[in-house]
Amino acid sequence: MMIKRRVMGCDSLKSSMITLVIAIMIMLGIVPAQADDLTQCSESFYGGVYPEFTNTKLSKDTQSLCFDGFAVMYSAVSRTPLWSAEYLTRQRLQQAKEIDREDSFHEESRLPDSDRAKLSDYSGSGYDRGHLAPNADMANRSQQYDSFSLANIAPQSPRNNRYIWRNIESATRYLTQQYGEVYTVTGVAFTNKKTTQLAGHVLVPSHFFKAVYIPAINQAGVYYAPNDESERIDVISVDELAAQTGIDVLPILDRQTKAQAMALPLQSGDDIEQPAKPNEEPTWVLFLWAIIDWLMVQLQA
Repeated sequence: MMIKRRVMGCDSLKSSMITLVIAIMIMLGIVPAQADDLTQCSESFYGGVYPEFTNTKLSKDTQSLCFDGFAVMYSAVSRTPLWSAEYLTRQRLQQAKEIDREDSFHEESRLPDSDRAKLSDYSGSGYDRGHLAPNADMANRSQQYDSFSLANIAPQSPRNNRYIWRNIESATRYLTQQYGEVYTVTGVAFTNKKTTQLAGHVLVPSHFFKAVYIPAINQAGVYYAPNDESERIDVISVDELAAQTGIDVLPILDRQTKAQAMALPLQSGDDIEQPAKPNEEPTWVLFLWAIIDWLMVQLQA
């Protein structure tokens, strides 16, 4: 009973600290413009803090969207999501295994007609309709239906989508089963000088990425792959991803975790390297220090 009370006390303190930090962020004016919308689905983000654009040009004509089971930042410029965030747990994935796939691709009705990707944009394009938040992560029919919104879809090379990316998604679920919980942010990048368009509307990304953070071991890494048939993939750090794409996908993490890429598995069942020494401090303490570190960076900016 004493141990249980102590754990509950830690959880209560952590919750209070998060509330205090968010209040301070609002007073200091360092909460991004879409905060009011994304607070409705803050459980999708580690610490309730969602990705930030280090390249402010990316924020043009963006719309934040809360879905059942994930959150999206959609761009009317590319007519694709720029990122999609999920919080995965063992329980969620167990529920997802019990649901058969039902394809239901649809246009996103919450977006203005002039900003939407259309089903016809993809017809005969030679590209797959690639999920950012994958269907196989969805725990119920409502989540599954939402995952087929074109606001969660980007043009993806068939071989990349059906082989490389399928393995990456399976590996992420494997990590969730192994460690109990995982925060992931999946997104696209446009780094080529010339960008292909589908039907003159939807931009084809040069790369896909999936950032993975495991709270149990305080490690993060990013799968980063060109959107082509080469089957190439790199594992990079959160900081390297920000340099490549202009998106800081996990801004609340401490500097060391963001700077170092964990050895992510390339397929389900692969082992990953463990930390040399386990963290001796409770997780909520590490989380608090990460928030303080992040706040100091914001105040110095």
